[in-house]
Amino acid sequence: MAKHKISKANQKVYFAGFYLEAIEMTEKDERLVNRKAVLAAHRESCVFHLVGAYEGLIWEVAHTYDIPWQPGQSLQPILVAQHDAGKSVPELEQLFDLLSQPGSWLQRMMAAWQRIQDLDPASTTVAKAPVNLNAIEVRVSMEEDDLLQLPDWHDKLRSLIDEIRERLAEW
Repeated sequence: MAKHKISKANQKVYFAGFYLEAIEMTEKDERLVNRKAVLAAHRESCVFHLVGAYEGLIWEVAHTYDIPWQPGQSLQPILVAQHDAGKSVPELEQLFDLLSQPGSWLQRMMAAWQRIQDLDPASTTVAKAPVNLNAIEVRVSMEEDDLLQLPDWHDKLRSLIDEIRERLAEW
């Protein structure tokens, strides 16, 4: 058995699954007056948990190799330092390659998270015409199509976590 302790990656993937179910139920519920706002909230929450699972996976790998890592820290300096020390961390290299690959699912997921975190939502969103004066104004991201990929991102991230953990268990 590997020396790493499983982090919150499983929990975050599990929570993202809850939000995917909530999105599906909300899309079907015609009675909700503020359905678009609820969908936006569920989608943002799902991305939050997917990014948390990804960061949890990085932590697991870094912890296995006794490499200090903090959430939000770039992988590139870590990989350069490991390379300079004559070491290789193939799992982190795989994650870095996937994140660096233009148009990859991981790059799109992280870009969606960055847009969600954007302090100036007007730069990437457009206001929808109000349907009901009592409803919350919803700003819809021009990149909203990316969030339709949430189930795919969830499945790919789960597979990636399983694949990397399998390799770490052999380590």
